[in-house]
Amino acid sequence: MIVAISAILFSGCAKDPMALFGVDSDVVYVGDEVTFKNASVDADTYYWDFGDGSHSTEFSPKHTYEAAGTYNVYLHANTKKNASVASLVITVKKRNEFIVNGVHYPITEFQVLRENSGNGGMNYYLYFYNKNELVYDSSSEWFTGRGNMLEVELYANSLEAGTYRVNEGVNPVLGTASWIEAYTDYDFDSLNGSSRYANSGAVVVTKNGNKYTFDIEYTDETGQKVTGYVECTITATV
Repeated sequence: MIVAISAILFSGCAKDPMALFGVDSDVVYVGDEVTFKNASVDADTYYWDFGDGSHSTEFSPKHTYEAAGTYNVYLHANTKKNASVASLVITVKKRNEFIVNGVHYPITEFQVLRENSGNGGMNYYLYFYNKNELVYDSSSEWFTGRGNMLEVELYANSLEAGTYRVNEGVNPVLGTASWIEAYTDYDFDSLNGSSRYANSGAVVVTKNGNKYTFDIEYTDETGQKVTGYVECTITATV
C-alpha cells in the first residue's frame, strides 16, 4: 500500500489533526476502482481532491480514473480550528488489451517479425494476443487455436517512435500502418470467426531503449471504433 505524506496547515490550542492515507494497490489501471484508506487522526471532517476534477467528503472513498496519467491526490483533514493536508502522487496506467464493441480482450504475449518489403523499407508484423488462447508456430509464422488477437503491420526503415497512420492507398508509404486487424473468437486453424480491419486510424509508438508502447485506435470497415494498448520490451534488433 502506498502511503501519503502530510503537513499541518495551521495550529491552535486544540489538538492538531494529522492527515494520513494510502491506496489499496501499488499499480492503478484505467477503469479500476481504487480505495483510498484514511488513516488520519484527531480530525472531524475530510475533503478529498483526486486530481482529475473529482472530490469527496467520505472518510475512505472509492474512485475510478477514466484516463491514464499522473494525478496529485490531496486529503484535507480538518477540525473547526485546525487543518492538515496529506498528498500522494498516483500514476494510472492503461492495461495491455484491445477493446472491440466495449469488450476487453487481454494481451499477455506478442510476436514481432520483420522482412524486406521490396520497396526500400521494412515490413514489421506485430501480433498481440493472449498466450492462454493461442499458440504461435514459428515454422508457419502464424497461430493455432481459437482466441483473440490484434495484428499490426507497420512499414518503416526501422521501428522508431512516431505516429503511423493507416495508409489506405495501394502503394506503400514509409512511416505508415499498412494493416491493422482485430480477431475476436477466431479459429486460426480453420480461419473462421470475427475480424475487423482498419479503414482509418493510427498507431502511436513510443520508445525508450528497448521498451516500447503501442497505442492503437482505428475505425473498422463497419464504422466501429477499435482501440488497443501494449507495453512491451523488444530485445531483438528492429
